[in-house]
Amino acid sequence: MAVERLQPVASPKTPKGRGSKEALLRAARTVFGRSGFAASRVADIAAEAGMSSGAFYRYYADKREALVELLTGLLQGLFEQSRAKWNPADAVESVVITTERYFRYYADNADLFRVLHETAQTDPEIEAMQAESRRGFHDRIIRMARRGIERGVLRPDLDPELSAAFLGGMTEHYAYTRFVLRRYPDRDITEVSRELTAFWARGALA
Repeated sequence: MAVERLQPVASPKTPKGRGSKEALLRAARTVFGRSGFAASRVADIAAEAGMSSGAFYRYYADKREALVELLTGLLQGLFEQSRAKWNPADAVESVVITTERYFRYYADNADLFRVLHETAQTDPEIEAMQAESRRGFHDRIIRMARRGIERGVLRPDLDPELSAAFLGGMTEHYAYTRFVLRRYPDRDITEVSRELTAFWARGALA
């Protein structure tokens, strides 16, 4: 799944330029994670990187452009890192593996997911990026469900689209509530992945 970049980002031609841009991007992530996007200033990002505001503007038009680059990488990484080969002999285990990978990536990047949810509420283009990411996951689950139905593993009357919406919704909601809002207690991620999958599978298996 390719998440389309919303604005062009400068590509430095020298190692020094690339290093400066990477340092500014790391600083932007730190500042956004600490203060939220709305309360962050370009001056804060530049100071975090040990540079001037002028240096920031050599690579980014504004703080939003840096945010978009961060979120583009975040969502592409989520899709790629949670991928697992479909095992037709054990559909449930395939779902467990992808769910666990999703949770671990989410936990490792909770700071950026917090900013994603913050900005998607008011920025239509970022909301569209989030929606595109969800569609990628739903399409993957739909394909998995259809293969399971064809092989007789899942119920023949199962609605693949609804099944994808339910499984994707449960997974995303739990991840956001636990890792970003921290309103669920810490539990072993593998155990949680198996429990969520079992909950879904009880209504899906043939």
